[in-house]
Amino acid sequence: MPNSAMPKGRSLAAPHGGPRRGRAVTALAAALAVLALTAPAAWSAPAPQAGSGSPAPRHLDVQPRPGAREVPLTHTQRDRLLDRAAESADATARDLRLGGAEELAVEDVVKDADGTVHTRYSRTYDGLPVIGGDLVVHERAGARSVTRTSARALTLPTTEAEVTATEAKKAALAAAGEDSSLTSRRRATSRQVVWAADGTPRLAWDNVVVGVRTDGTPSRLHLVTDAVTGARLTSYDDIRAGEGHSQYSGTVPLASVRDGDAFRLADPQRGNHRTYDVTGGVRTLLTDADDVWGDGDPATPQTAAVDAAYGAQRTWDFYHDRFGRNGIADDGVGAVSNVHYGTGYANAFWDDLCFCMTYGDGADGEHPLTELDIAAHEMTHGVTSATAGLIYTGESGGLNEATSDIMGTAVEFFAGNAEDTPDFLLGELADVRGTGKPLRYLDQPSKDASAKGTSQDYWTTGTKKLDPHFSSGVGNHFFYLLAQGSGRSTVNGIAYDSPTYDGRPVAALGLANATNVWYRALTRYMTSTTDYAGARTATLRAAADLFGTTSDAYETVGNAWAAVNVGPGYVNHIAADTPSARDAAVGQPVSRQVTATSTRPGALSYKATGLPDGLTVDQADGRITGTPTRAGTFEVTVTVTNSAAEQRALPYTWTVLASGGDHFVNPDRYDIPNWQTVESPLRVTGRTGNAPADLKVTVDLSHPFIGGQIIDLVAGDGTLIPVKGFVWDEGDELHATFTVDASAVPADGTWKLRVKDNTPGIFLVDPGHLDRWSLTF
Repeated sequence: MPNSAMPKGRSLAAPHGGPRRGRAVTALAAALAVLALTAPAAWSAPAPQAGSGSPAPRHLDVQPRPGAREVPLTHTQRDRLLDRAAESADATARDLRLGGAEELAVEDVVKDADGTVHTRYSRTYDGLPVIGGDLVVHERAGARSVTRTSARALTLPTTEAEVTATEAKKAALAAAGEDSSLTSRRRATSRQVVWAADGTPRLAWDNVVVGVRTDGTPSRLHLVTDAVTGARLTSYDDIRAGEGHSQYSGTVPLASVRDGDAFRLADPQRGNHRTYDVTGGVRTLLTDADDVWGDGDPATPQTAAVDAAYGAQRTWDFYHDRFGRNGIADDGVGAVSNVHYGTGYANAFWDDLCFCMTYGDGADGEHPLTELDIAAHEMTHGVTSATAGLIYTGESGGLNEATSDIMGTAVEFFAGNAEDTPDFLLGELADVRGTGKPLRYLDQPSKDASAKGTSQDYWTTGTKKLDPHFSSGVGNHFFYLLAQGSGRSTVNGIAYDSPTYDGRPVAALGLANATNVWYRALTRYMTSTTDYAGARTATLRAAADLFGTTSDAYETVGNAWAAVNVGPGYVNHIAADTPSARDAAVGQPVSRQVTATSTRPGALSYKATGLPDGLTVDQADGRITGTPTRAGTFEVTVTVTNSAAEQRALPYTWTVLASGGDHFVNPDRYDIPNWQTVESPLRVTGRTGNAPADLKVTVDLSHPFIGGQIIDLVAGDGTLIPVKGFVWDEGDELHATFTVDASAVPADGTWKLRVKDNTPGIFLVDPGHLDRWSLTF
């Protein structure tokens, strides 16, 4: 359920475990689940009407390529593809040049109409599960490509833990005790894994603490800790708190099963989905004597059950009719819905382990969290778990949450229920917060501001630090812009006004096409650690499959991402990152890459005017190189030209600092990866003899733990001169000048500033960077 107080669910304890659940389902049941469903129907959101005198967004009239359509697979066909992939897993691992200690395990497979098969694998290293090591292999007619989460080959210095399982479990329980939202912690378990989700593989303990949160939501909190140092690497929760007469959707058709003189609220057409009443902790399957369920009054226990069963039905039908997906895990098995959970419980959640949806009745007991878009939101967490497996932390957690908001919205439009008008709002009827306002606004996510936080309209460097309910705003806003376009519009009587980060308008691709792009990206190209930059790549690949790389639709996907500050947009069919305007310095070599692409086939060419003296641009590859010879401020324009002679101009201001004589400076930024060492060079010329005994070294450096940064000066002849050692200084910026004795080494030559991150393992911090440094003789 989309509330920052509630975690949302997928499980890493059994990564991607859903897809093979259906092997125990009988062929008869599977056939019934497929044949009883309606044929795909036309589906789209109504075109927006202009609002407030503003023109409606431009809508692109495009149709997806037939070859990119997903082919529904029978259980036999799917099992055959899974078995074939499993039999060739060792050969695939060798072809992908994985390490000798690594093995692949097939998790899921989908097939396109053009014959492309997409096989998703998890990895193990020396028998240990690798979290963040999943990959997808795409094959067609002998051609193969791969989407990865981490480097080709994983290497670890050891698989022997220095921290014992008992110590890890004890530390996890203590850390969980610091979480004020956990009211009880019943038990903890630990398993040894390889943590590779941040790009640096480490031996780790995956500790799971089981408990209950203050609002009554169950919790299975993962605390992943380094098995060598004991450092906490990350944390996330498996539980994502997230004819019938319904409360929200009016009178709706329901499937049931006759049992003697009564009817059970079970749906044989959709994998035998069942709906239970769990009042007081007692689980009872809903039954009725006349097969007429509920009366629309929340005081009647059956009413919430009607909404829950209807939500499950519409969600199943949406995924089946739109994408050929046979249930949440694509295995023909129906989920379970539980209603009337807890007392005053204003949340809902999906749990992979029980494959179930659980709904509370709201804080006042009269607004159960069974509204259609909330139900679809929660069940989509199960779809995400069975496909990309987006880890519920950092930016991948925001994408996990955004996927549920996006598909929850799409299900609402698919259902087209007049009692719950389709809109780009989440939870507007359930009034979870008691404010009369929705929980989510896809057109402008920041409108959901509450005491618990505010969703982002645009990506920032701080996005990864936010709760996924708020970092999801970036993905939600992208999707709205892609579906409906920017600016003001009115849809089904509701007014929207969607701004853009870059101030450029975004044309509408249409809800159906936008949903196709997102689902294809999720199921083919996203992996467990995909971030927003990776989501841009994944959706562009999906758009290329569906519409082609030269299409307006492809450019619209790029423009929608640029509108939320993720990557460049297209102007004159050219997308280009603004060249780096970071300061340069006289006498210090420069190499700056201008990055551009075009939807026109053929090569790009580059030219530049106003470059600092001493610099030139390579007309073929766009790299600016040379050594500045004069200080000053330069007005530069780089012009990119594509094969159709279309151009894009990139103007910017570039400052060159004075460097030479007694003072030499390198203003280039160098990122400092966690627990690694970097070196920044500085060329000193025109000095005679040795350096002075009081050489001044000025350092500007940012890092969450400044004290752990060990700094040395390396002279041109390789002599190492200590500058700063380890200190217990927990500040996050260093702006200081150090005096060192360099009288034993020549002054002229290329000096280097070496920075080693020696942050203690007990701290989990973000990487820092060396901003600039200088020498004064």
